[in-house]
Amino acid sequence: MAAYMLVMQPAQAETFKSAGFLKWKRETQAFYISTAIGMASLVIGQSNKSNAACIDDWYYGDEAAAEEYIFSIMREYPEHHPRGIIYAVLKKKCTL
Repeated sequence: MAAYMLVMQPAQAETFKSAGFLKWKRETQAFYISTAIGMASLVIGQSNKSNAACIDDWYYGDEAAAEEYIFSIMREYPEHHPRGIIYAVLKKKCTL
């Protein structure tokens, strides 16, 4: 199964777009966003604790508002991958 997932990853990356993501159930979207942001904070925190704190403060300070902001950017750029949008938002909000 793991090998299958590794093989399928590039194909999904080419076809998975925010337009499709926005059709998911809200709780599934929230889990995806929370996981992506948590991982970004963890990785960035290895080299820059203040940037990780910024990410955590921005997102976890008001998750509903943060997610709505991310959704608004996804609606504006539906052809982009959701993770790309999430990371671009983090870069803007926390000057990464």
